[in-house]
Amino acid sequence: MTRDFDVRRPYAPERDVRNHAQLLDLLQSLPVNGVIWPLVGARRAGKTWTLKALEHHLGLADKTSVRYLDLRKFGRALPSVPPGTTLLLDEPQLAGQGGSPRDASAFLRWCVDLYTTNTRIFLAMSPAEWIALERAASGDAGLVCSRDMRFLDPLTHSEALKLARTAVSKALLPDLPASWRRNPFLLELVFELAEQSPALANTPWALLRTARVSSERMEFAYHRAVFEDGLTDAQRGVLREIARGASPRDENVDLLERCGLVERRGGRPVLADPILEANLCPLRIHHVSDIHFGPKSAERVDVKERNQHGNTMKGGLGPPRVCDHYVEHVAELAAAGRAPHLLVVSGDVAEWADDDQYAEARRWLDQVSRHLANHPRLPPDEPNVLLVGGNHDVDWRQATGPAQAGTQARHVPFAQAFGDHPRCARPPLEEPPATRALAVARYADLGVEFALLGSAEFGGQEEEGDPVRDELLSLIGRLRRGALEEPDAERAAALRDHVARIDPGLVHNADLQRLRRAQWHAPIRIAVLHHPVSPLPSTELARFGGLINAGEVKDALAHKEFCLVLHGHSHTGWFGKEQWPERHEDWTIRIAAAPSLSSREVQEHNGYNEIEIARDGVGGEVDYHIHVRRMVREGAIWTRRASMGPFAPGK
Repeated sequence: MTRDFDVRRPYAPERDVRNHAQLLDLLQSLPVNGVIWPLVGARRAGKTWTLKALEHHLGLADKTSVRYLDLRKFGRALPSVPPGTTLLLDEPQLAGQGGSPRDASAFLRWCVDLYTTNTRIFLAMSPAEWIALERAASGDAGLVCSRDMRFLDPLTHSEALKLARTAVSKALLPDLPASWRRNPFLLELVFELAEQSPALANTPWALLRTARVSSERMEFAYHRAVFEDGLTDAQRGVLREIARGASPRDENVDLLERCGLVERRGGRPVLADPILEANLCPLRIHHVSDIHFGPKSAERVDVKERNQHGNTMKGGLGPPRVCDHYVEHVAELAAAGRAPHLLVVSGDVAEWADDDQYAEARRWLDQVSRHLANHPRLPPDEPNVLLVGGNHDVDWRQATGPAQAGTQARHVPFAQAFGDHPRCARPPLEEPPATRALAVARYADLGVEFALLGSAEFGGQEEEGDPVRDELLSLIGRLRRGALEEPDAERAAALRDHVARIDPGLVHNADLQRLRRAQWHAPIRIAVLHHPVSPLPSTELARFGGLINAGEVKDALAHKEFCLVLHGHSHTGWFGKEQWPERHEDWTIRIAAAPSLSSREVQEHNGYNEIEIARDGVGGEVDYHIHVRRMVREGAIWTRRASMGPFAPGK
């Protein structure tokens, strides 16, 4: 049965959707500034079909004077050409990663000889081949000239509609991102897959993922052809920089833009090729912790000034709290194309698990979520907020009875506050440890997996005969009834600090056993919990400053080859790495403690950790590198204070 779409099909005039009128006019004369007409474009952008189309249209008038030549068929030799021919040259092999390229200087001399016989040469080249030819002609500016260059324009809307030859493809076209509609190869591939599997047409993200995977088949090798073989080292470096949100000042940026691999949005360069974007764009994660919604939330604007002027200057001084300033910061990152794709929150969202504090936190989380970026490899229905609770997120009024009772009611307010968030993953500590599932967030297409561990399992556990704890619970009860005066609020905060020092951090053994039994496949494995897994260089003395079973936790994580642990609790930013050579050979676990995002009680500036996971390569040959940066708030700006990496998993 004949299919409507087949990306392998050779050139057919009736299937050609581009307008070639300008190029046909161009070939009526010899080049003005050099000896060739260069057609420069990315590989897989349609250069061969363009040459075939020119051969077809010019041949209608005079077939004998028009020749299309695929130079790969001649090896390293160069063919003889009759004088006065219009020569359409494809695949000159002047540059590339595979094999040995053709000698560009010898090729250029051949072109010069043909030019002297009134042969018009139209040469299709990749960006790397153009650079090689330019260098070969560097001693003689009259041989090749950038003013003679021509480029393949991206498909227009009408051309894309023309390529959509069926009712199904026409209906699908508006749902495809613009970057997929501009390239005839990729658009034909998408329509072919939708034709083969009609159900995919109803799920555009799954369809595009299938197209991305199909593009890497041996017969296409899209990424290798476009990125590895078609670009120079410098051009690949420019694309990597742009993928990470930079705006490099490099002469290659303009060339790559003309070739359709880069475009400008809001004045900044971004990747325009969807396959390269998916393969080069790093995963950005913001790790925030210890937000402490409630009376200890840090103020950005001086409290005296805000109280003195009341509503008079409301809004004029900017967001009043640091946590609100962070929302503004993420919005600015989004406008610059550098917003995080995932938000990780490692506990102490509220000050004392109060319903009003959680309602405020939920509104804040919804605001931040609106600015999170989409990643081509992140499914739109997967969680983009990963959340674990801290010791302050436990309702201590429910933490009664002996520890072995394991009452889960203390975790219910946290679960009620965030359990219905449509894209939030969290450990279900409100369920019994023996039967609940391990909280895991898996992003197979990104090569990343998270284990979300609840380290506040027994948070607020009652110690027999503790009058300080009894007074605190009484004050919290009055707070919930709205009868708490300001002096009492200060007293409650002070008591909470005191009691927190005997608040144990522990990951339940049942969860650790589930972690050990689980199958982990992604090369990047990250654990998130609230309490520190190793002592920090801090002067604070506490009975339970970290996990009371930290050794077991780290042993389980190293056994399953987790490479990064994210935590909070200490209100201090800190990076570390550990190895257990006798037990886990040379496997390295790196640890990133986040400073408090917005508590007033900090030993340093408020801040967060920014994690960037970069990938290089496709298929089974992908290298991953992780870079963790500590960002702190200094005055009105967020600035980098320290970094860890880049490092490969386990290295």
